[in-house]
Amino acid sequence: MAQVLARARGVIAKGCHYGLGHGGFDPSRAHPWDDEMLCDCSGFVAWALGFKRHTDHPWYKAQNGGWLETSAIVRDALTPSYGMFEKVEDREARPGDLLVYGDRTNEDGTSRQGHVGIISKVAENGEPAEAVHCSRGNERRYADAIQETPATFWLVAGGIVARCALVDA
Repeated sequence: MAQVLARARGVIAKGCHYGLGHGGFDPSRAHPWDDEMLCDCSGFVAWALGFKRHTDHPWYKAQNGGWLETSAIVRDALTPSYGMFEKVEDREARPGDLLVYGDRTNEDGTSRQGHVGIISKVAENGEPAEAVHCSRGNERRYADAIQETPATFWLVAGGIVARCALVDA
């Protein structure tokens, strides 16, 4: 997981712009964004893990045509021994694990995209403290979509910690 985190941190503030549905298609590239310098959170995480965001993994193929995206990661992590991720208790988080919440419906009936990032720092109590992630909010605040920020908003949004079962610790 140290390699995943190093890869994620290596592209912080390198000129990425947020674009939903962009990035993460070629894990062999030196960066997650596409030729237009666009990426979203799922594309960023897939690339950092060394996966294509459109995977041939049988579970994802059956669930949603093969897309590695927030709601699918949550479903996968909550279904034991089924896919690529396993849910981990908040206090057992490690750097390199994911913080993720799926798409949801707001009280007014509008929908809201899910979000995913990579835990970069854990607090003394074991809970996630900071994460590297790609977001529109980061781009607005820092003029670059990929940043390392406090991780508290994932847990407030009902997020979970997910560990990739296919990446070595």
